[in-house]
Amino acid sequence: MTLSASSGMILREATDDDLPPLHDLARKVWTQLDIPFDTSLERFRALQRGRFRIIVLWDGKAMPAALIAHPIETDRGPGMEIATFVVDQERPDKLNLLDALSLYAMNIAASEGRYIVVSIRPRRTKGTVYGRDRLGMETLPTHSDQVHQIGHSAGMMAHILARRPEWQLP
Repeated sequence: MTLSASSGMILREATDDDLPPLHDLARKVWTQLDIPFDTSLERFRALQRGRFRIIVLWDGKAMPAALIAHPIETDRGPGMEIATFVVDQERPDKLNLLDALSLYAMNIAASEGRYIVVSIRPRRTKGTVYGRDRLGMETLPTHSDQVHQIGHSAGMMAHILARRPEWQLP
């Protein structure tokens, strides 16, 4: 499924042709965030062949953002775990890119009956702030260097659509 927004952005599940630009984007973003990058292009191919869903966002000829998630079972019901967001940190519209990716991915998950969204990331990662402050995800107590967040797609989509009423269907 491909979604084209009036802004010229295209969201879709990754194709084989999307993986090299995704690899380049991930290297760029990890470097921007001062995180060691040691993921091969073959690793992205293996994720795509497995149970992972890779959503890419194209803006013209550039891929400024992507999301990687996989299905899980939680004590609250079927869900999707966001493995990573990859968003070019030089873009002034990072929140818009995150919102578009999240809304698209949650719609796919909901169409498969997966309404719970889980995120587990290192405490220093910026994604924890987006999940908590922008999507209303609950941060669960943990005694590790990981932040565990959980949310329900309906509430999270409502947060996005409150910020982006122009994205609501008529």
